[in-house]
Amino acid sequence: MNESVESVETVEAATEAAAREGSGGRKLIATAGIISIGQLLGSILGFLRTVVLNAFFFGTPSGAFVIALRPVQQVSDLIVSGGTVSGALIPTFVDYSAEERKEDLRRVYSSVANLVLIILAVATIGMIVGAPYFVPILVPPGFGAGGQELTITLVRIIAFSLFGLGLFAVTSGLLYALREVVFPAFATGVYHISIMLCGIVALALAGRQFAVSWSDLTNPAVTTAAATQAHLASAHGLAIGAALGTLGEFLLLIPGLRRVRVVWRPVLDLRHPGVRQIMRLYVPLLAGLAISIAQQVLDTYLWAHSPGGGAENSTALQTGTTLTQFPVGLVAAALSFAVLPVLATAANRADKDDFKRTLRMGIRLGLLLMIPAAVGLYVLRAPIAGMLFQHGTCDASCTYRNTLAIQNYAYELPFIVLDQLLIVAFYARKNTLTPNLVLVASIGFYLLVALPFGLTIGLPALAFADTAKNTSHAIILFVLLTFAIGNLGMRNLLGGVARILLAAAVMGAICWAALTFLPSLSAVFSQQHSSGQALTFLVAAVLGSAAYFVLLALLRVEELRMVGGILRARLGGRRSK
Repeated sequence: MNESVESVETVEAATEAAAREGSGGRKLIATAGIISIGQLLGSILGFLRTVVLNAFFFGTPSGAFVIALRPVQQVSDLIVSGGTVSGALIPTFVDYSAEERKEDLRRVYSSVANLVLIILAVATIGMIVGAPYFVPILVPPGFGAGGQELTITLVRIIAFSLFGLGLFAVTSGLLYALREVVFPAFATGVYHISIMLCGIVALALAGRQFAVSWSDLTNPAVTTAAATQAHLASAHGLAIGAALGTLGEFLLLIPGLRRVRVVWRPVLDLRHPGVRQIMRLYVPLLAGLAISIAQQVLDTYLWAHSPGGGAENSTALQTGTTLTQFPVGLVAAALSFAVLPVLATAANRADKDDFKRTLRMGIRLGLLLMIPAAVGLYVLRAPIAGMLFQHGTCDASCTYRNTLAIQNYAYELPFIVLDQLLIVAFYARKNTLTPNLVLVASIGFYLLVALPFGLTIGLPALAFADTAKNTSHAIILFVLLTFAIGNLGMRNLLGGVARILLAAAVMGAICWAALTFLPSLSAVFSQQHSSGQALTFLVAAVLGSAAYFVLLALLRVEELRMVGGILRARLGGRRSK
């Protein structure tokens, strides 16, 4: 009799656990989906901003603006980087998210926001005063005295954007912690829109001031003194747009603050336990960022001195980085922000089962999307590189270098999403030290590849060195977290990953077949021109993706069924309306 009762209780417990996992998984997917759409919109607007800069602000204005952005962004990263938001702010804000602790939450949020504003005010003054001293170090040789002076002026204007960046970072951390994700996810696009609008308005006004027509302003062949002066004057509009854009990002978060009923207060309570916890968690993050910057400096040096031409290889490696960062932003970043508050809540309750279940779901979701992204990027690297970059001075040899970089970066994509989720798992447990200590070890793996082979083999070795760094970081963190909290559910993980790998292998084979045979079927698929490359990529990607998702459905991958359920519910809700 007792055995029968225990059996029933076991079945009921398993059923409840499955129901919780299904419900939690659907919420996780929905949240990550919202953040991912916001990330996609921001990426598209960022790409459009680059197009606008190249089309209307060619030469010294765009160059000075891009250079002026760099030191401001570096200062912002040191004080309120993404690691600070996910590692120190979100876990702490989650601690005070319960209704009975709302007053403490308001006090902690206000104190941190005010402290950040004070620090950034000092940094802003420092940048305004110090610009004439550090800008000459940043500008390339041959930029000229006029370009240097313009860059100094732009730095001084853009420095005011630090206030908006700081407020946005602290407030978005609060909203993510309280799972109010729509406002921070979509606010980032305002920055790019502001730069484009202010820049174009300034260019039009400068054209009127110097009596230069719009057609002449947008024609690179027109190099009259008046056109040059108009372009130089219009660069100030880009800088003003950057400063206003960061403020606009923060202002868009205010409705979110009202929804969670948190308002700013003129307090600076540095003795509050929440504020002290944020400071304690921040120190390892700052040290890790400093180490990362040092590694990036070495990376840049190796890029410049690698065989095959430093400038050419640097361009190719930057191209590969840009392409791989696109799926990273859409998948890894979105999942990290969606998962972190849930993990932090489970960690606060000391609920290891819920913690593992949420992390396992995030990992499987990430691999579901990132493994096919890696396969597609690897197999279709040639038409992607040719379609996007083989224009102007980028010829076939340039495209070949781009494909080498993409190929060696593509391997790391599944490990990056795993790494990002494991990092936030440690952050949720109020442990920012371990991921940054592991960073030192992973840079050791980078050096093992980069130093002996970067200056001999060159470009492929440098790209693969970055892959070695991120892959080793993910594997070491996985082992350490397993020791800390026990088995993460390897059987469940491996079963899901095996089915994803099988479907991705079929997808890769179909993409390869399309890439191989389509050009021989018709001239419209010729790889000698951009339209043929684009059409080949489109057909291969559609066929491969369709095969991947059909096979996932046949293999009954749970995460795909959850996504389908959410879509059906949303579409059904719209139809019923």
